[in-house]
Amino acid sequence: MSTIRRILTYILGQEDGSPKRPPLDDEELKIVAYLVDIGESIDKGEYQVVLEEQLSHFEDDSKDLSWTPEDEEYHNMKVYPDVIRCPGSPNMIQFERGDLIELEKVEEAVAYFGSKAGFNNNGSRIRPSLKSMNAKFRFIKNVHHLQKLREYEVFGSAKADRRSNLEFIAIELEKEVKKQIEQGKILHDAVLRFLIAGIIKEHKISIENFIGSDSWLLGWKRRFGVSSRKITKFVSHVRHKTRQQIEKDSQDFVNMTNQILPQYLPSSVFNADQSGFQLEMTTGRTLTLTGSKHVHCVVQSVSSTTHSYTVLPLIASDGTLHPKLFVTLKEKNGRFPKKGHKKCSNLVVTCHSSHIMTKELMKEFFRKVVFDPSMPKDALLIVDGWSSWNDRTAIDSVTPPSNKLKVLQIPAGCTGHIQPCDVGIFGGIKKVVKTLTNYGQISNPEYRMQARDETLKMLSLVWRQLCSPKLKDWVKYAWHAAGYDIPRPSNFKTPAEHLFPRDVASTECSATGCSKVSCAQCLYCEQRFCFKDFLIKDHKC
Repeated sequence: MSTIRRILTYILGQEDGSPKRPPLDDEELKIVAYLVDIGESIDKGEYQVVLEEQLSHFEDDSKDLSWTPEDEEYHNMKVYPDVIRCPGSPNMIQFERGDLIELEKVEEAVAYFGSKAGFNNNGSRIRPSLKSMNAKFRFIKNVHHLQKLREYEVFGSAKADRRSNLEFIAIELEKEVKKQIEQGKILHDAVLRFLIAGIIKEHKISIENFIGSDSWLLGWKRRFGVSSRKITKFVSHVRHKTRQQIEKDSQDFVNMTNQILPQYLPSSVFNADQSGFQLEMTTGRTLTLTGSKHVHCVVQSVSSTTHSYTVLPLIASDGTLHPKLFVTLKEKNGRFPKKGHKKCSNLVVTCHSSHIMTKELMKEFFRKVVFDPSMPKDALLIVDGWSSWNDRTAIDSVTPPSNKLKVLQIPAGCTGHIQPCDVGIFGGIKKVVKTLTNYGQISNPEYRMQARDETLKMLSLVWRQLCSPKLKDWVKYAWHAAGYDIPRPSNFKTPAEHLFPRDVASTECSATGCSKVSCAQCLYCEQRFCFKDFLIKDHKC
């Protein structure tokens, strides 16, 4: 009997009260306990299934060798002997249907065709004859080909064959992806597009409107045996409420809050919540070689992928974010070193012996964020069930005499359903941080993103971008999706869609003197920048 069958038989026997159960060792009993806990969570309706993908492997038996960028049409291409490296060369010129010639060879033919000085009696330029052109360039076969040379001469360029360029890009992308996987880098479709842009730039490939569509990348993965591996995480929440009770409590709280909302301006209704961020945030998926049993990725610091800091944003129901983000770092003995830390005008930075918030840090949050001079004097604050939020005495001790604050606490077990920060904000922030981290690993592997000051610099940049008015509808939707009486915004883009548009890598960095591939687009100036000019140099506009 297989291990999984024995474990399931044991669980079913336990459920039925059967004395006949297969013997299990200690490790198998741990699995039993875990699966039983999951089962109880399912019965209560308190669980979450998280699907992640990682693309992996290069195995010949899984490759779809029939795929090419243009498929059957590409197979019909006829290549002349002049094309000594096809399809290993970029910018091949299709002289006539199916005839591909290297750009350098065509340029050489154009130069030779225009090399003779003087004019004929009819005023036309003296040119080499068709016979002499054919002897030197075998792809020149008729007067129409000579006319093509004249056109190339006039316009100063020849249009490269798109199919050939796509094949070259596909092959070079395979080489680059293999190299990145061997180095343990984390890869996704967005990174593939970044690599494609680098290939186009490095080889000066002439190709218009190509960024690597979803369908093209899907075909490329099949062709080169890059498979998609799904990771399923079952997240069980320990609750003492039934699903029905949680839904009832959630709805009751939202209904009660919606009755209070008209008493406040949308700009005076806030939600605050804590979220832990890893010092080096990576995704749980990557591209690797098909068939690999183990996927190892390189990070700058293994401990940084598990050690966290806490961010505590304050968001308003009118779609604005508080200009200052509250951050708690983990520091030895709960103190910053003598040299201090990087100062960022839009961050309130605190520390503790762990990254977990304390009541004293909560009071600091109220002093420097909630009761910041820019805040309304009469406000409504929605928070979760953290016990410190319920300490009215502590909050009153830091409340200025001129301020009035009403605090509503979401019932236990309901925050994931009706707290705006949880419903629609934290996922977007983490997506941006992970994407920037991913680009940094590929383009600037020596940059220590997990270091204290570098972490603060990144948070400052990200928060500055997120505060853009362009993201107001994104914030409003978090409130609407959580059930509050906030009108549903029209179509909007997420932070990642604004910052990392699909074609972002198709242009060079906008910074003066920089010709690197861009990785991000500023929400304010709408200029595109490479990782160095955007994050390392802390772009501001």
